[in-house]
Amino acid sequence: MIIACTIDNNYIRHCAVMLKSLQLSNPAETISVYILHGVIDTAERARLAAYLGAFLPSVSFIQLDEEMLAGFPVFGHITLATYFRLLLPAALPHAVEKVLYLDSDLIVVDSLHALWESALGDNSIAAVEEHNQEFDRNRLGLAEGSLVFNAGAMLIDLGRWRRENILATGLEFARTHPERIKHWDQDVLNSLLEARWLPLDWRFNALPHLWMHPEYADASTALGRQAEAARVSPAVIHFAGSGIAKPWHHLCTHPWRQRYLEIRQQTPWASLPLEGIPTPSLGDRLGSLRFRIKCAGKQILNKLKP
Repeated sequence: MIIACTIDNNYIRHCAVMLKSLQLSNPAETISVYILHGVIDTAERARLAAYLGAFLPSVSFIQLDEEMLAGFPVFGHITLATYFRLLLPAALPHAVEKVLYLDSDLIVVDSLHALWESALGDNSIAAVEEHNQEFDRNRLGLAEGSLVFNAGAMLIDLGRWRRENILATGLEFARTHPERIKHWDQDVLNSLLEARWLPLDWRFNALPHLWMHPEYADASTALGRQAEAARVSPAVIHFAGSGIAKPWHHLCTHPWRQRYLEIRQQTPWASLPLEGIPTPSLGDRLGSLRFRIKCAGKQILNKLKP
């Protein structure tokens, strides 16, 4: 099984959790991993390499030149690293014809053997559909009835991507239609691969809407029954979204958050605090100090009593 993932400095620790979860859920698989990145902290990269080397037989780090992505739109907190998926055909050895791409903000909780063995036929990828189909379809200008996929977990035919020069055609699309791009490389890929991808069972990329949106909770509907089947037996839990959607944020309420934290305890980053915990104000700190001084004073007085 050949895996590819991408990281920047913020996702090194989360990549460690994701790949550990993959190994725990697929103990019989021989797993080779390619990690794509730009300029990152060398000490943290070495820490990740040492950790992964203890349980994965093959791990390759590939540093990419972000200049190859010049012209792709970025905004907000997003960097060009979000487009690294488009560089997979050029970055990975030419002998690699098929790869399973996994985002670093997910955990694997069941075997991916069936996914890896999926036949793509004439399709470029296999992926799980997004939930907001009509909105995204209209935003991207896709044909009525076309499905939109989430790019967080994809089985990719790299040979086909090379023949179709996904990077060049993707750049042309981004330059021509920057107003359509909201989800970055996911929008690029959906525009390029319209009707040329294989829909997977939702369990292979169980997205937060399966738990968070009420229309997926009604078991009397086909939509609700499909969502329930994915919730009962997921293979990939994808913490898609920002802020409190992530399991490392202290306000996250995702039902699988605890599993992420349990796996993180097995990594070198186990002691890191959760993100988003408010820093106490100066008044709070002074109040706490006064309380501790008062308690200490009482203890001293009690010891001095006859």
